[in-house]
Amino acid sequence: MNKYEKLFSEIYSQTKAGTLKWKQLRRQANSDLIFNQNFVWRQFAAEFERGENIFTIILVEKKYEDPDFDSPYEKYYPELLIIDGGELVSMISDSVIEKNDLIRLANLVEMKSDKAKRLFGP
Repeated sequence: MNKYEKLFSEIYSQTKAGTLKWKQLRRQANSDLIFNQNFVWRQFAAEFERGENIFTIILVEKKYEDPDFDSPYEKYYPELLIIDGGELVSMISDSVIEKNDLIRLANLVEMKSDKAKRLFGP
């Protein structure tokens, strides 16, 4: 398991256990850190402790229109941004973690987020 897989596994495990507290953000938030900000559909953030450091994790969900199709067909891409002191430290995308695993995390985060808890209960 490489360093990205280990980090992703830790984030997923903590999310599933409920120790990471995810908050839904405005989709325009963090626009200075996100590549192709205009494709952002939703964003979630959580404080992540690793060692003695606390990082902010941003889960960004993007939708793109696929130019290979004549009719409007959207592709969905989640990615994780690891931020420390307002600076981007690392990005986890489907280039280092399987896209299906990122989607599985995004689905879990959606249900464990602050707004979903208000809607559906604890």
